[in-house]
Amino acid sequence: MGLFERLRAAEHQGRDAAREGFTRARTSLEEAQSRLRRKMRIHPRSTKPRIPVFVALEEKNDSLASPPAIVTINGQDVPPGEPEVAEEEAA
Repeated sequence: MGLFERLRAAEHQGRDAAREGFTRARTSLEEAQSRLRRKMRIHPRSTKPRIPVFVALEEKNDSLASPPAIVTINGQDVPPGEPEVAEEEAA
């Protein structure tokens, strides 16, 4: 091989290496952008509730209703089902 052929071969080799490097850099940049977009993506939540509906409704009703009042006469609690007449008898 002559001197010019060697120079031409080296030029082609350098050009091919540069193209390969640019291609590799572009590919890695696209992969990085894709990974970043995938992380930034907002995934929709499922429309199904995590707990059964009847349990959720029951909890809401319990929280809205106030607990029954505790009635005490002369230091003794009166059961909630007992009529208020017991109040007059105790006095």
